[in-house]
Amino acid sequence: MELWKISQKVSDLSDVIPYYFFSLFSSCLSLSTVLVVFSLGTWGVIGIIVISFYVVIPYLLFAVPVQVLFNKHPKVFSLNYFCLYIFFSLPAVFIYSSVLNFDFSMDILTTKNFYAISLLAALFFWFWDSVFLQKKALHHKKGPVKWSLPTLFL
Repeated sequence: MELWKISQKVSDLSDVIPYYFFSLFSSCLSLSTVLVVFSLGTWGVIGIIVISFYVVIPYLLFAVPVQVLFNKHPKVFSLNYFCLYIFFSLPAVFIYSSVLNFDFSMDILTTKNFYAISLLAALFFWFWDSVFLQKKALHHKKGPVKWSLPTLFL
C-alpha cells in the first residue's frame, strides 16, 4: 500500500474519533440519567456520574465494535441496526450484571429490569450513533443528509 493511502486512512479515522467519543459519552449520560431517575434514589447528579463510569465499560466492549462495523455502511436511524444493538446489549447487560453481582445464575433473565436496561442501552446508543456518526458518514459519502420520514427507517 502506498504511503499516501495510509495517510488518507489515518486522516479519515482521526476525523471520526471525536464523533465516537460524543456518541459514547451521550449514551452513557442518557442511560445513567434514566437509571437514576427511575431508581427513585437520592443519588442525583453524583449517581449519574458514578453510573456513567460503570456503563462506559460494556459500551466500549460490546457496542463500539458493532458501531465501527455499522459505520462502514451508514444508515441513519436504521431499524436493522437497532435490532442488532438490542441483540448485542442482551449478553452485555447479562455479563456485566453477573460480574457486578457475583452471581452467574440465569435468574436475571426472568426480571423485567434486565430487559428494560438492555432495551434502553440499545436505544440510547442507536439514537446517538445515528445523530453523530451515521449522519457524518453519510455526509462524507453522499453529500449533506436530507432528513425525510421515509429515509429515517430504511
